[in-house]
Amino acid sequence: MIDLRSDTLTRPTPDMRRAMAEAEVGDDVFGEDPTVRALEEETAALLGREAALYVPSGHMANQLGLYVSTRSGEEVWAHENHHLIGDEQGAAVVLSRVLPRLYPGDPFPSQELLDTWISGLGDVHRADPALLWLENTFSGRVVPLTEQRRVTDFAHSHGLKAHLDGARLWNAAAHLEVSPAAVAAGFDTVSVCFSKGLGAPVGSALAGDTDTIRRARRGRKLLGAGMRQAGIIAAGALHALRHHRERIVEDHERAARLAGLLADLPGLSVRARTNMVLIRTPEGRAAEYLEAFAAQGVRALGGGSRVRLVLRLEITDSDVEDAAKAITRAAAEL
Repeated sequence: MIDLRSDTLTRPTPDMRRAMAEAEVGDDVFGEDPTVRALEEETAALLGREAALYVPSGHMANQLGLYVSTRSGEEVWAHENHHLIGDEQGAAVVLSRVLPRLYPGDPFPSQELLDTWISGLGDVHRADPALLWLENTFSGRVVPLTEQRRVTDFAHSHGLKAHLDGARLWNAAAHLEVSPAAVAAGFDTVSVCFSKGLGAPVGSALAGDTDTIRRARRGRKLLGAGMRQAGIIAAGALHALRHHRERIVEDHERAARLAGLLADLPGLSVRARTNMVLIRTPEGRAAEYLEAFAAQGVRALGGGSRVRLVLRLEITDSDVEDAAKAITRAAAEL
């Protein structure tokens, strides 16, 4: 079985397992785990920030970014398909008690929309906007840095903060051939994932200025995520950060190769975006195609009219060729 459901499925490499087994550890709640501290410091430096906080999941990194930038009853502006909205169990309204205001279409708000939404600022009848939220990459799509800068400049000019869900920021940086700090520029807080793209077994991070991360650390403890000898898992993330960022382009190349091999499938639209291949099926038939692909030995995710294939560290050139043949056979039977 070739499993292309997600890049979170990657298992630790032998070198990563060795680094984890040999990790120097301490009590991280007391700030005494040297491996966690090294990971946080290197992450902050790569993102051009003063500090970073290691957390168990991207969900928590995002929710802490929201927690430190808003107050109960305020608005967060986000895309209707952002991870914050559709994949975090409504935590924004449960934990931070904020009001999401959502826009469709492009994964960044138009200037017309921003100007319209900000026009009611200060109206006693409506919630005050507090935070603008972006995601890069967005379903594999790289958001142009010019659009990010436009949105963050707008936010700051009106007293709002800006957060970047950078779960696959490493992929965006590789695609654009820029530093991670260039992708993170302009945002007050940035979340990054060490599993997606980099292949670590556990963890994400939230980066920002020193005071923001101090408050986020308290928020992490409030949520019950104070960790003790966390260096064992942080070592996997640190190894990935140091050794797996440069190879991300290989995933992008394999995604492009797979999309090319599938380009002529009848009735399907296929495109590659960074490390993902997105297949548009006839209306409402994604589940049918997913079942057929699995029967031929390829696992994928999707729903409605979209199937997603994700390339990652363990997927080889031969896997790409075999997956293309299996998917072609499956599609021919439908």
